[in-house]
Amino acid sequence: MNTVQIQPITIVNQTATQLYAYVIHYDLIAQNCVLYWSLNNSDGVSLYSGNWTVPSEILSQWGTDDSIIINSLATANGFVIVPQENTKPTT
Repeated sequence: MNTVQIQPITIVNQTATQLYAYVIHYDLIAQNCVLYWSLNNSDGVSLYSGNWTVPSEILSQWGTDDSIIINSLATANGFVIVPQENTKPTT
């Protein structure tokens, strides 16, 4: 699904800087969705993980842009996503 940069979080003397998530269950009929998520270090190594059931009000807003889901996951768990700066190519 998605990996985003987050404000650093210390987990047992290690620093997580990435939030990674993907869908592990999706039932369109019943409108249920469960994500697996993990907090990773800068090398992509998982330091802590869990599952999150996407609330129905968030699920109903989800279209082709996964940002609604990853932003809601971050907010629900107190993680702060660090906006990525747009970089322009140098000439």
